[in-house]
Amino acid sequence: MDSVIAKARTADLVSEPFPHIVLHDVLDEAVCDRLIEEFPPLDTMVGWSPDASNKRLYYRAKTATHDEALSPLWLEMIETHTSQPFLDQLVALFGDAVLATYPQFERTHGRLDSLRAGMRYRDSFETVDVLLEAQPSANTPVTAEPSSVRAGHLDNPNKLFVGLFYLRHPNDDSAGGDLELYRYRPGRPSFDGHEVADRYIEPVKTIRYEKNILIMFLNSPEALHGVTVRQRTPHVRLFFNLNAEVSPDLFAIPRTMRQRLTSKARTAARLTLRRPV
Repeated sequence: MDSVIAKARTADLVSEPFPHIVLHDVLDEAVCDRLIEEFPPLDTMVGWSPDASNKRLYYRAKTATHDEALSPLWLEMIETHTSQPFLDQLVALFGDAVLATYPQFERTHGRLDSLRAGMRYRDSFETVDVLLEAQPSANTPVTAEPSSVRAGHLDNPNKLFVGLFYLRHPNDDSAGGDLELYRYRPGRPSFDGHEVADRYIEPVKTIRYEKNILIMFLNSPEALHGVTVRQRTPHVRLFFNLNAEVSPDLFAIPRTMRQRLTSKARTAARLTLRRPV
């Protein structure tokens, strides 16, 4: 099986608002249709709850290696995207952008052309340089008020690459659920964990939630993204989530004053507990 970036070229790479590619008609249409038809049952996925509205569900790559219920096609899909050849394709595509964004990357994480791939939760950084994750994922139907499954945010700082391959069901006529890429507005942004309020960011690009579309990007402090509000719908939002983790972290997300105070309070509490009586 070809990977979702097998057809990508460096000319496809867009630098604004941060390095990314958007590809259409990524896989053969028949293969894409089969992936939708054979999508893992929602009640087998992490996070499943029958009453949840617009909740993120996922199925770890590691689970696939010993799940006989998973279809052979999905197993192949996951194996392809947790392999050394897939990491090599990512490096060939984003390598220059990695070094431009992180000039010290090869000093702290190893040479780009010799990074060793492993599977997240199966392997460790003791034997590999990059842990790949490939997750069949879903957002449950929106049965409560319209909502965004996740608004503007930054991903974990240990992620080097992030990808979303959309598998919209042909019967899905819902509104919303598109991916937005943002840039910072002038001024100093304030984060609440990984999340950033709308007043600190502005949308630059929207990638429609459609079948057989891929968005892949280099993770960084500039890689702001979020999902538009989904209206009420009985349909499930299906996608394939990809990421590549490294160690140590590539950057730090700024903490808000509240988070800094909380951290200080925790430190003070620990010191208090350690004092002799």
